[in-house]
Amino acid sequence: MITMIKDKYLIKLLKIVAYTNVPFIILGYWILPQALGWFLGSFASAIRLIWLHNNVSKTLILSEKKAKIAAAKGYYLRFFSLIIYAVVVVYFIKPDIAMFGMGLLAGQLAIFLNAIKERFYPE
Repeated sequence: MITMIKDKYLIKLLKIVAYTNVPFIILGYWILPQALGWFLGSFASAIRLIWLHNNVSKTLILSEKKAKIAAAKGYYLRFFSLIIYAVVVVYFIKPDIAMFGMGLLAGQLAIFLNAIKERFYPE
């Protein structure tokens, strides 16, 4: 799936999200509910980043009015999809809810870490 993505910034963010899973891969045997919660949350976060990227790239070619409508529709569709995903995961799989919530923030964490890296270590 990453090979289909052409944007270097998005690939960087997805790599950071993937790197946040490494401690949970190592400790997954001992802390399975927490690791499962983090994996499921970070997976949803990565999908939301890809979906946001696709929505933004589609709205760039539209007129201003159509772009506003498309952006609002995309936001609410992503939001409701996340709610449905979270309800299904919590109800059926029953991971650690706190770690699931923190995993959902993995995309925002990736954006923050990338901004810090670019500020102090510009390319």
